[in-house]
Amino acid sequence: MDPLSPGELQVWQACKTLGHEVTRRVGAELTAVTGLSGSEYGLLSRLEELGGGRLGQQALADAMGWAKSRMSHQLTRMAARGIVRREKGPAGVIVVLTADGRELLARARPVHAAAVREHLIDRLGEAERAMLVRIAGRLAGEAEPAG
Repeated sequence: MDPLSPGELQVWQACKTLGHEVTRRVGAELTAVTGLSGSEYGLLSRLEELGGGRLGQQALADAMGWAKSRMSHQLTRMAARGIVRREKGPAGVIVVLTADGRELLARARPVHAAAVREHLIDRLGEAERAMLVRIAGRLAGEAEPAG
C-alpha cells in the first residue's frame, strides 16, 4: 500500500487536530471554572442522562467507550471526591451520582455549553455545522439521512 499523499495527510492531520484541540480547550475551561476534567464532566453527564443518576458500571463504561479498568480507576478518583458512589446491585456495581455530584454537574453545564459554543459552534456557519454532523456520522458508520 502506498503512503498517504500530502493531501490525504492534510485531511488526517486536520481531523486529529479538530478533535484534540476542541476537546482540550473545552476541558481546560471546565477544569479552570469547576475543577472537573472533561472526562469527569462527560461521565457525570452520561450518568444523569442515561440513568437519571444511577447506572450499572458496565453500562456506563460502554456508553463512554471506555475499558473496564479505565472506568474503575476514574470512578475510584471521583468517589474519593464524593461526587459519585458505588453500590452493589443484583447484576453488578451500580454507579450513583451524589448530591455533591449533581450540584457540580449543574454548575458545570453552562460552562461546558459556553465553551463548546466558543470553540466550535460559533466558529461555523449553519451549513458548515450541518456538513460536519453529516461527515462525522458517515465516518462513524451511521447511515446518512435521505434528502
